[in-house]
This record gives sequence, C-alpha cells and structure tokens, in this order.
Amino acid sequence: MAQEYFDFTNDLIFRWVMEREENCLAILRAILPELKITAVKRRENEHPVNHLAFDDERGVRFDAIIEDDQERFYDVEMQVANQPGLGKRVRYYQAQIDQETLKKGEDYDDLRESYVIFFCAFDPCGQDRRLYQFHYYEDADRQLRLPTNSHVILINALGTKDQITPELAAVLDVMNRRRDNTNPLAVRLVKEIDDYNRDKKRRRALMNLKMRLKDEWRLGLSEGFDQGRAEGKVEGLSQGRAEGKAEGLNQGRAEGRDEMQDEMTLGLIHALQAQGMPQKQIVEALALTRKISLAEAQHYYEQVAQADSGGAH
Repeated sequence: MAQEYFDFTNDLIFRWVMEREENCLAILRAILPELKITAVKRRENEHPVNHLAFDDERGVRFDAIIEDDQERFYDVEMQVANQPGLGKRVRYYQAQIDQETLKKGEDYDDLRESYVIFFCAFDPCGQDRRLYQFHYYEDADRQLRLPTNSHVILINALGTKDQITPELAAVLDVMNRRRDNTNPLAVRLVKEIDDYNRDKKRRRALMNLKMRLKDEWRLGLSEGFDQGRAEGKVEGLSQGRAEGKAEGLNQGRAEGRDEMQDEMTLGLIHALQAQGMPQKQIVEALALTRKISLAEAQHYYEQVAQADSGGAH
C-alpha cells in the first residue's frame, strides 16, 4: 500500500519549505517581481515553534517574519479551508506583523512597509483571478488611497485570469500537485517536499499531526452530539412543563429533538471547520452523518457562515 503523500498545502510541509531563506526569496520574487528583492532574512519571534513536536498555537500566530534588503516585512501563509472571516484573519496578521517589527521606543511613524500574503487553495473572492491585492481606499473616490504602507495579497491556486510570473505559476502548480512543470523553482520545491515525505523523523511529525487533528475532530463531533442532546432535552422538558398539557409536552419533545439535531449539526460544522476541512467535504460529511440531502447540508453550512459573518452578505 502506497504511503500517504503530504503536499505543499500541508501546514508542516509549508513551514519547513519556508524555513529556508532561499525559498522565501524565490517565492517573494515570484509574487512581487517589481520590488526587485535581492536578499531576505527570517526574523524569529520571541516564541519560536517546535515544528517536529507541532506544539504551536493552532496556526494563529506565525513563527517567523521575513525581512528583505530594503527593510520591508512579509508574512506568507497557507490557507486551505475556505472559511468565513478571512478578512479578519488578515487583519489579525497585519496587527501582529506591526507589533513584531516595531522596535522598542519607536512609534507609528516608524512602521515599516509590510505585506501579508495568503496562498489559498480556493478562490477567496470568486472572480477566478490568480492574484488579488488590497489597500485602503476612500469609498467615494477610488483614486484616493490611504498611505498605510501595508499590502494584502491573496493568491488563488485555482484561478485562470491575470498575468503572473512563470515562477508564481510554478508555485501554484506545486500546490495543485502538478509535477510536470519544468521551471527550476517547481523542480526544487517538488524535490524538497519529496525529501520531507521520505525523512523518517519528519514523516513521524506529519503523521502525529494528522492523528492529532483526527482526534480533535472526533472530540468536536462527540461534544457536538452531547451538547445537542442535553440542550434538546432541556428545551423539550421546559416547554412541555410550562404548557402543562400533554400536547405541550409532546410539542416540547418534538421541538427539543429538532433543537438537538440543529445544535449537533452546527457543532459538527464548527468542529470540521476548525480542522481545516474544505466546504465541499464538510457538506458531504454532514449529509452522510445526518442522513440528509446535500442541499439540506449546504443550507446548514450557509447558516453557520452567515452567523459567523454577523449576518452580512
């Protein structure tokens, strides 16, 4: 039986690749050729991550910041799951990069130019573009840009529109497990990822991470069921007693069961999202677990997405 292959989108694989400064330089130059970056260095934060033990902070805080030869700073992330709140996640990373790079005694005038870059295994904006770049603009006059010296770039591995460099196209091919790209950067990254998959110590870390995520998924599923059952019983009995009639009790039990099922379902969705599972797989798992149609499962998923975004469309 063939061993499972861990690709560039895997959290540990991506971090190991980005630990090498030559990879950081090549990837940043692929994304931003106009900056003419000639050298980079990694600035470790005060609490470096132990990758082999994977004793991190659930991916919320980056483990290193990249600085180039012009004192610009970059945070490059991999985002696999298309979850609500990507904008807020970007905002959080921007705040973190400012906090990490501002030296003691400096004020906001000393903030360096910064880039928060996300490689997305999905289309984050739904326009089939391969690269989206965001800045602060005045609402009524789009020509008026606020000079914050900060940039946000979202790279869509599934996009077909926009001109990008051959090197960035090579990186996206590696993300998509295409091994036929002969670009030197693609060849180098594929070889490095293959080596990580063969290395016994690193492979053990990869398998440990996989098992940990699976255990957390099971725990989340169990907690969702337990919470749903408890809340369903309380809701049903409370309403039945308040009405004081058999009809009320029956209705309470029925609504309690419905409430229980809804809570179980929402708990399951949140648990799967927390593990980074893509939307399509969540919907399919939900339909299988609840024995409902894909359309009903999709409706539940959209309910969660709407609630997490504050009801905004």
